[in-house]
Amino acid sequence: MWRYKYDIPAIDEAYSFWRKYGTIRTDTLPEDQFDAMWTHFFNNPLLDRFELRRGCNIIHDMDLIPEPTLVEEMFRACRRLNDYPMTIRILECIKDKLPYDPVVYKWMVQELTPIMGELGIKTPDELGLHIAPEGKGPLPY
Repeated sequence: MWRYKYDIPAIDEAYSFWRKYGTIRTDTLPEDQFDAMWTHFFNNPLLDRFELRRGCNIIHDMDLIPEPTLVEEMFRACRRLNDYPMTIRILECIKDKLPYDPVVYKWMVQELTPIMGELGIKTPDELGLHIAPEGKGPLPY
């Protein structure tokens, strides 16, 4: 049983990450520092599933579309943790953020095609997750 929160290596690393880069409010950071911060976060070998989902949720809650390089690091972290459903969820979140601009989503998938092929990731459309059931009409998203 762990006695203190700093006895668990992943939690200790997460706390040092937030101390180094400040709070999760990254609205005022320059773009290169923002990318470096999140790349460091997702490249952490001590990252667990909870922290992976926490980081993805924080990025999703921001009013931005992550750069393809950052999404690539998310995919690599998911692969390291064998969390395939999270990779699909990341792509779904990007698609849901752009309901009226499918060009950006297609560009994102085009940029991520090499890493998706390398890691064996399929898009939600390839898996048929956005196809309406027979006789039910179009899905609302």
